[in-house]
Amino acid sequence: MSFVVKAILALALATAALWTATTAPITAPPDAPAPWSDGAVLARRVVDTLSVDAALGQLIATRSDVAGLGELVAAGAVGRVQVPGGGADAHLDRLRQWQAAAPLPVLISTSAGDDLSLPFPEAPALPSAAAMGATGRADLAYLAGRSLAEVATGLGVQAPGLPLTLGPGGSAFGRDGDGIEQALARGVRDGGALPVARITADVDVAQLDALTRAGLMEVRVVIQDDADLGRLRAIQAQSAFSGLVQAEVDGQARGAVDALRAGADVILSDAPRVVLDSLRRAVASGRLTEARLRDSAVRVLSAKAWAGLALAPPIRGRGDQRPAQRLDAWRPPTAAVSHRADLVLDASARAAATVLQDEDGPLPLVGASVPRSTFVILLDPGLEPDAGLVLANTVALNLAPEGRTSYMRLGLGMPGERYDDALDAARDADLVIVAALPDAAESLAPRHRDLAERVAERRTTVVVALGPAALAAGLERSAATVVAYGGDAAAQRAAAHALTGRAEVAGTLPFGVGGLAPAGAGLAFRQQALRLGTPEEVGVDARAVDRVDAVMERAVRDGAFPGAAVAVGRDGVLLRLQGYGRLSRTGDPVTPDTPYDLASLTKVVGTTATAMRLVERGDLDLDAAVVRYLPRYRSLGKDAVTVRQLLEHSAGHRAWYPFWSHGILDRRATLDFIYADTLQYPPGTRSRYSDFDMILLGEVLEEVSGASLDELFRDEVFAPLGMTHTGFRRAGAVDRAVAPTEHDRAFRGRMLQGEVHDEAASVMGGIAGHAGLFSTAGDLARFAYTLADGGSGYGARLVRRTTLDQFTRPVRLRSTYPTGLGWMVNAGAGNSAAGGMSARTFGHTGYTGTSIWIDPDQRSFVVLLSNRVHPSRTNSRIREVRPALADALADAIRTPPGQAPASWGFGPLPDDLPSVR
Repeated sequence: MSFVVKAILALALATAALWTATTAPITAPPDAPAPWSDGAVLARRVVDTLSVDAALGQLIATRSDVAGLGELVAAGAVGRVQVPGGGADAHLDRLRQWQAAAPLPVLISTSAGDDLSLPFPEAPALPSAAAMGATGRADLAYLAGRSLAEVATGLGVQAPGLPLTLGPGGSAFGRDGDGIEQALARGVRDGGALPVARITADVDVAQLDALTRAGLMEVRVVIQDDADLGRLRAIQAQSAFSGLVQAEVDGQARGAVDALRAGADVILSDAPRVVLDSLRRAVASGRLTEARLRDSAVRVLSAKAWAGLALAPPIRGRGDQRPAQRLDAWRPPTAAVSHRADLVLDASARAAATVLQDEDGPLPLVGASVPRSTFVILLDPGLEPDAGLVLANTVALNLAPEGRTSYMRLGLGMPGERYDDALDAARDADLVIVAALPDAAESLAPRHRDLAERVAERRTTVVVALGPAALAAGLERSAATVVAYGGDAAAQRAAAHALTGRAEVAGTLPFGVGGLAPAGAGLAFRQQALRLGTPEEVGVDARAVDRVDAVMERAVRDGAFPGAAVAVGRDGVLLRLQGYGRLSRTGDPVTPDTPYDLASLTKVVGTTATAMRLVERGDLDLDAAVVRYLPRYRSLGKDAVTVRQLLEHSAGHRAWYPFWSHGILDRRATLDFIYADTLQYPPGTRSRYSDFDMILLGEVLEEVSGASLDELFRDEVFAPLGMTHTGFRRAGAVDRAVAPTEHDRAFRGRMLQGEVHDEAASVMGGIAGHAGLFSTAGDLARFAYTLADGGSGYGARLVRRTTLDQFTRPVRLRSTYPTGLGWMVNAGAGNSAAGGMSARTFGHTGYTGTSIWIDPDQRSFVVLLSNRVHPSRTNSRIREVRPALADALADAIRTPPGQAPASWGFGPLPDDLPSVR
C-alpha cells in the first residue's frame, strides 16, 4: 500500500476517533444501531479503498503465539491479536512493532479469567469476580471497570478479557451478578475499552439486552456445531445487541464462513492463513458476498477508531527522510493509574468481607469484646514470604492496648512438633484466629483442616478464609467465619478490619457453600472504631496530611508552642495521629501518647459528655432548678437558675475568680464562695462563658450519681471508649512524661508538669468540672470519632444521636461566641477557632493550648493538644494555629461522606447504576 493511501487512511481514522470521542454519549441509547455509529461513515470511506484481501484481514483475529505472526500483521492479513500477557516491556515492544508494520491498526485483546486483573505483572491488581459479587456494589463494579479500562488502554489493550458469561452455570459474580455485570460493562466502556462477554449456551435475550443497554460492545462465541451458529443468528434476530460478534473456530477454519453468514464480524483462529484462504474462496464462489464482508470491516474499523486506534499507525516519511509521526502513549501503568486501581481494590475488599456467625458470636472484637490474648495461626501450605502477615499485624495493631496478640505460621511440610506447639499456644489464648490460605486445589489441606478442628474443640475460634469461602466449609465448631476472597494485602487488611470493627461489614456470600452457608448469607454491622487509612479513602485530598504537618511544623518553628500532638480523622479513618516538636525547648520529642493538660476541654470531654448520658437516662433534668440537687445554692436569688442555664453559660455567674490570691485554698472554701457569690446578670438573658457554671455542674453530677467526679467520668465516658490515658491528676503531682505547662511563679512557685495548670482546679485538689483532665491525642481521637459518628463507637453507645443534636444546637441568646449546651458551636461558621468547618461543627478550646472540633456533617474531627503556656501564658500565637489546622482538613474535603470514589480521578459516578442489593 502506498504512502499516500496509508496517510489518507490514518487521517480518516484519526478524524473518526476524534468525532466519536467528542460526540458519543456516555451510554449508548437502547435503539442505537451500533455503539460506535458516529464513526461509521468515515470508516466506510476507508473500507471502500481496501482490496478484498485487506478487508478480509480486518475480520481475522489470532493469538500472539502463532508462527509468522509479524509477517501476517505486516501484510494486513490479521487485524486483531489476543495476547497472553507477560512482561509489559516485552509486550509493548512487540505491540509497537506490529502497529508500525500494520497497514491498519491492530486491535489487541486478552483472554478472560476469574478476576478483573490484566495478565501483566506490572498491572495493578483488581478484585476477583467472587469478591465483586460479595460486595453487591454496582458503584464499585463500575469503578473496577473504569480502572481496568484505564490500565488496559495504557498497555495498548483495547478489549480486556472480562468474566462476563451468558449461559448456564450462572454469573461469575454470584447471586447479584446481573447488576454487577451491567455496572462493570458500563465502567469498561466509559473508560474507553471494549466490554466483551462470552456466550456459552442459548442466549438469555433479557440478560443480553440489559448488558447491551449498559454498554456491552462485543460478544464471543465458540463455533463447534450448528447450535453455536444458531446462537449467532439469535443474537441478530432476537436481541437489541448491535456490537461486534467474534466467533472462535478450530485450526481447520471449520465454520468460519458460516459464522460470518450467521452474523459474526470477527473470526478468531490459531490458523489465520487457513481462515483467510477459506474466506477468499467463499467470496470468489459467491457464498460470502463482498458487501457482507465490507459491512463487518466497517464495524471493525469503527470499533478500532472508537478505541483510539486511529492514532496508532505512524506516517512514515519518504524521500526527504523526515522522521515518522508517532503518537504512542502506551507504557506500563503510571503511579497515578496504579494508585487509583489500589483505591478500588481496597474499597472492594472492605465491602466484600463477609462475616458468618450466630447472634451471640464473638465479632466484632471491639470494646468489651476484645480478648485479653489472641493467637493467630496462619495456615499457609507453601509458606510464601509474608503470606498472612498483614492480617496478623493489623489485628495486633487494632486490638492493642486492650489485648495482646501473637501468631504462628504453619506450612504443610513442617514437623509435627510445630503443630503441637501451635495447639499448646492456642490453649493459653482467650481467642484463636485460624487464617487459612488455599493449596494448589484451592481448598484447605487435610492436615490444616485437622488442626483447625482440634483448635476449635479447645478454644473460641474464628476462621478467616483468605481465598474462596470453601476454605471454611465443614468447620462447624468455629464460633465465626470471615471470608476475604483472596490472600493479597488488601484482602488481609479487610479481614482484619472486619474482625476488629474497623470497617462497615456488609459482604454476603455470592455462592452457596455446602457445609458453610447459602448464597446471600452474611451479617451486617457498622464500623465501630477508627482505622488507619489514606485521605483518598474518605474523599479528602491526598495532600491533606502534608498540609496538617506544614501547619504544625510552622507553629513549632514560630514559637506558638514547644510541641503539640494532633489527631485528624474523617469518615472513620484516622488520617493523622502525630506528635510535633518537644515537651519543652530542650525536652523529649512529643508523641501521640504524650499526655497534655486539657484545661477547659474538661468541660466537654468530661462534664458535658457525662451530663448528656445522665439526661438521656432520665437521672438529670435539664430544666430542674440547681437547688434541687444543691440545696446550699439557694441564697441570693439563685432559686430559679436551672441546670440548662449552667450548660448554656447563662446562669449569671462571673467568668472566674483568683481564689488563691484571696486565701481560698481548698475545695470546701471554693464552693462556699461560689454558692455565696452574687449573680452578675439576670439568669437566662444572655450567655457569658463561666468556669463557675461547670464547677457547679460537676457538683450536680456528683450529687445525682453518688460518685466522685473522677470515678463518674471514668465509668461513664473513658472506660466505655477505651480512653485509658485520660483522667484527673491530683494537685501537686509530678510526671516528667507529661507536657509541662507554665512556670507558676505567683502561686505554686514551680514548673507545672503533671499537675493541673488552672488555679481554681488546683485549689480544689485537681478535680473539678471545668478543668483538670489530662489526655492524649489518641484517646481524644476515640472520643471525637464516636461523636462524629453519631454517639456510638468502640462497642459502646455513648449517647443517642438525638441527645447529641440537642446539646449541640445553638442557644438563642446574645453571647460572646456561639454556644450550645456545654459545647462551643460553629453556627454560621461563627467560631474562628474552628476555621472553615461546617456550621454544625461543635467542640471547645482550652487555655493551655488545646482544642477539639467535631463536624457531624462531614463526619470529621480535629484534635490539637499543645502547651502554648510553656514557659509563660503570655504567648498567644495559638489563635492563628487553631483555625489553620481546622482549615487544613476542611479545605481538603472533596466529597460528601461516603462518596469518596467521586474524587479518585474517574469523574463523577453515574447516578443511574443498577440497584444490586
